[in-house]
Amino acid sequence: MGVATYGQTGHHRYLIHALLTPSLLSCAFVTLEPQLACAQATAQGAPLSTVNLEKSEKFSLPAQPLPEAINAFLSQTGWQISYSSSLAQGKMSSPVSGVMPPSQALRTLLSGTGLRARIISTNAAALMADPTNTAAYTPDGAIALGPVSVKGSSESAWGPVQGFVAKRSATATKTDTSLIETPQTINVITAEEMERLKPKRLADALRYTPGVVSGVQPSTTYFDRIRIRGFYSINNIYQDGLQLTPSGTLAVAQVDPYFLERVEVLKGPASVLYGQNGSGGLINMVTKRPTGETFQSGRINIGAYNLYEGNVDVGGTLRDRHFAYRIEAIARKAGLKGDYGTPERFALAPSLKWTPTQKTSLTVMVNLQIDPQGNSSGYLPSVGTILPNVNGRFRRYIYTCDRSYCDYNRKQASFGYDFHQKIIENLEFRQNTRLMYVDTNTHTLSPGSLLADQKTISRTAMYQTATTEGIEVDSNLAYRYALGPIHNSIVAGFDYRIFSSDNMTSQGTSAALNLDLNHPTYGNLTIPTLIKRSDNTLIQEQYGVYAQDQIAFRKWRLLAGLRQDWARTKTDNYLTNSDSTQKDHAFTGRVGLVYLFDFGLSPYVSYSTSFEPTSGTDYFNQAFKPSMGKQIEVGAKYQPKGLNSLFTASLFNLERTNVTTADNSHTCSAAPQLSDCGNFSVQTGKVRVRGVELEGKISLTNELNATIGYTYMDARVTRSNDGYQGNIPTDTPNNMVTSWLDYRFSSGAMKGLSIGGGARYMGRMFADGANAMRIPDYVLVDGMISYDFATVPSPWKHLKLTLSATNLADRKAIGGCLSSSYCDYVGRRTISGSIGMKF
Repeated sequence: MGVATYGQTGHHRYLIHALLTPSLLSCAFVTLEPQLACAQATAQGAPLSTVNLEKSEKFSLPAQPLPEAINAFLSQTGWQISYSSSLAQGKMSSPVSGVMPPSQALRTLLSGTGLRARIISTNAAALMADPTNTAAYTPDGAIALGPVSVKGSSESAWGPVQGFVAKRSATATKTDTSLIETPQTINVITAEEMERLKPKRLADALRYTPGVVSGVQPSTTYFDRIRIRGFYSINNIYQDGLQLTPSGTLAVAQVDPYFLERVEVLKGPASVLYGQNGSGGLINMVTKRPTGETFQSGRINIGAYNLYEGNVDVGGTLRDRHFAYRIEAIARKAGLKGDYGTPERFALAPSLKWTPTQKTSLTVMVNLQIDPQGNSSGYLPSVGTILPNVNGRFRRYIYTCDRSYCDYNRKQASFGYDFHQKIIENLEFRQNTRLMYVDTNTHTLSPGSLLADQKTISRTAMYQTATTEGIEVDSNLAYRYALGPIHNSIVAGFDYRIFSSDNMTSQGTSAALNLDLNHPTYGNLTIPTLIKRSDNTLIQEQYGVYAQDQIAFRKWRLLAGLRQDWARTKTDNYLTNSDSTQKDHAFTGRVGLVYLFDFGLSPYVSYSTSFEPTSGTDYFNQAFKPSMGKQIEVGAKYQPKGLNSLFTASLFNLERTNVTTADNSHTCSAAPQLSDCGNFSVQTGKVRVRGVELEGKISLTNELNATIGYTYMDARVTRSNDGYQGNIPTDTPNNMVTSWLDYRFSSGAMKGLSIGGGARYMGRMFADGANAMRIPDYVLVDGMISYDFATVPSPWKHLKLTLSATNLADRKAIGGCLSSSYCDYVGRRTISGSIGMKF
């Protein structure tokens, strides 16, 4: 009797009368590689000693909880193993040391557990209770098993990853594809890596990612300003393959990293599958989903500056095992140093997966979030931070707002589903949909210019309110077929999205709002009358059709795709009783080629394009064309056999054209005879970024995890009428280096103890287009230490204690500047402790 499998893990309660049949794992997953077709099973009941022609490997696996030992074995060998989670629960493995065939290593690992292994194919096995051991038998002699876990190399692009090393992704192709078969750089930050970093927002999760600058605005808690390969765009943040929220409004959504299974960064233009997008790439947050396993976990965090946080994650199946559920929740109150305020968050994320048959699945995901407090008031002038000041350097943590006036409130809700329906054997229909609602309002005192005394700043009182609501639908057909030795995986689809944002801003200023930064005083504010400066509705709509083919011919992999987009932006201005509509269309594409060597090396080359609408008109009242991006990338990915690791090296040349720059022909000084002369823009600007990115991720058994990255970027403005030609774009470092290493002791007196640490180097940057304001380079160091009681028999075996720290040396450095009035220090030293429980 066979076992039904679903993605990485299959669950089916059944009775085994004798031994599992070879069909259990023979076709557990589909791959583009012909040589990875389902292997022939060994003869039914074949003992381990009769497995044909196994190559011996060196093993060094300590005694540890059996599920962890199995995962370590899988990571080293690439085998697939099916077993009942109830059989493995609470058992300890035996140590495995020496050079031996994998089958012998597995048998040694299982000795003393009351389990034995049956070989199903040359690299697959099933675990079952040893008949010579006591077991629960039914009256007819069958062994009653619980849910069966099918684990191995069939990692899902949407599922969990053991350790730091992900091997599959769907962000670049919208299919479950091996990373080494994808001809474009993809960085994956797994949930386990995020567990080490303890991020509070998306930008924090990307601190160790090459080519990504995420620390430009560390004091802002309610949105993420992230640059990828030198380019910034809020349009580049996605969740589960759908854009989170668009630009042009204060009402942008955030997703707490606790709810994420992984964060994936696709480098370079990506319009071929997603439509309008920034040139540098996109970030796709993959949310946690029901796994079908029963678990309960929770954590309490307490940290510096009155940080209090609690979170819960529970999952399981309903009585009808066709339904799996997951419920996550988080509550956080994070104090900021000084009078910065107390950002808060309360969020709930339930999800339900329905699998009525092996051909149909529907996953429904909901997110409800309230952020009753936020902060974006830590900005300081460039004079006194990165430039000399007659009064000396400004100290950190100067609150430029006032708690008696400033506040922030955001409510957001989303409802989405992911539907898969297999129509025939190799044809599947898929639909991904989400509805989003965000409501935001804030009072703030916006910093202005630095006065002549170089210690006092002007401030503008502002009240802003914004609401965004939208819907996105992505529908496609995926078809696999073969023509002789050529295997094709085709995806063709249509997507549509529309967001509507209502935005209103009122503001006023007076000398009474001025603030002495060296001796700030708060309270007793006299707020001037606020005048409405903007009141509009912004509608952003896009629909596109796309087609992609992934072709496998022997060891070659070809990826090619095309897309046509139509975009519309409509603005209703209620102050002027006017409206404007801008329509854009663009044709984009991508092509890439990979060669797979037997020893794990995959060199590749690719070319990709993108577009992003540009608002505004030129002197002739002609709407601006979209900015265009194009990239040529060559590189190699290396995944050594028998080592759970992935190394990526890439060289890229990325260009953005149709960039707006000054129109020097229609200024009043150049053309005083024109009655309508003034300051206008033309689209003759161009920016080029070329560079090198290196990344390595390693997870050795369950003991050691490491990530290391290096980035070199030569970024230049190659065309400009502003006098910036040849200059370096703002907030773009020339060099970045990151490294993280953690180690878990699995034996001896320190068994259960984990220690880890990392360092981040950010090269020099410039705060202005003229390159007159240089931001110095800096190094930040982070660390963690934890103790897991699971390895020690005790009443506290479900507990895990963790102590984490960021910026251990409390380095005083500038993370970035948005203008001469908006520079921001990197985050201070922060230490927090957590108590986690998992059942």
